[in-house]
Amino acid sequence: MDHSIGAVARLAGVSVKAVRHYSDLGLLTARRTAAGHRRYDDTAVVRLRLIRTLRALDLDLPTIHAVLREERSLAEVAATHADALAIQIRTLRHRHALLTVLTNHPDLEDVHLMTEHAEHAEQDRRALIDDFLSTTLGDADPAVRQNLTPVLPEDADAAQLTAWAELTALTASEDFRASVRRLAVGYRALAGDDPLRADPAYRSRLIELRRTEAGPQWYRYLELVAVVNGWAVVHPESA
Repeated sequence: MDHSIGAVARLAGVSVKAVRHYSDLGLLTARRTAAGHRRYDDTAVVRLRLIRTLRALDLDLPTIHAVLREERSLAEVAATHADALAIQIRTLRHRHALLTVLTNHPDLEDVHLMTEHAEHAEQDRRALIDDFLSTTLGDADPAVRQNLTPVLPEDADAAQLTAWAELTALTASEDFRASVRRLAVGYRALAGDDPLRADPAYRSRLIELRRTEAGPQWYRYLELVAVVNGWAVVHPESA
C-alpha cells in the first residue's frame, strides 16, 4: 500500500518531522509523485517502528543505520548495548549506595573514608585483606581463610559499603592484629592434629579462647565479613 508522509508517520507512531529526517539520512526510501510529494510503502512503516524502538533503547542513528543496512546484526548491537547498560546500572547502584551512606553518616570525614575504601580497585582490596590474614593467621587452612575473607561486590549497597569501611579500619589496627595472632597461636595449640573433633570440652575451650584473646572485636569482624559477603550474620556463640 502507498502511504503519504502523514499517514506513514501515524501508522508508525512518529512525527512527520522524524519521517522526513530519517528519509534525508537514508534510513527510509520513498518515491516522489509528479508533484514532488513523498510516498512510502508498508516496508517503511516496519522500518520506522524498528527505528522508534531502537531509539527508545538509546541506540544512536549511525548504529541503527548499520542494522538496517545489515552491516551489523541486531543481536550483536543488542549484546553490546546490554553490556554497556549493565555497567551503567552498576555505577548508578554504587552512587546510590554512597548517597545513602552520606544520608546516614553526615560526618564528612567518615564519608571520605568510606568512599576512599570503596573506590579501591578490587586488586587493592584483596591485597589489603590478604595482608591482614597472612600476618595474623599465617598458613591457615585455605577453607578457613576463605570464610574470613570479605569480598566487596561491584554493586555493593550502603550496608556493605559501611561494613567494608569499618572492616578496613579494624584490620589496620595493630591491637586487633595482635589479638588475632594470639588467637591463632592458641587455636593451634588446642586443636592439635584433630581440629574438628566433636568434644564439648574442646569446644568450650575454643569459645573461651576467642573471648579472652580476641574479644568483641573478633566477633565484630565476623559480622562485618558476613555483611560484606551477603551472608547470614553468625551469632557470637556459634562463631
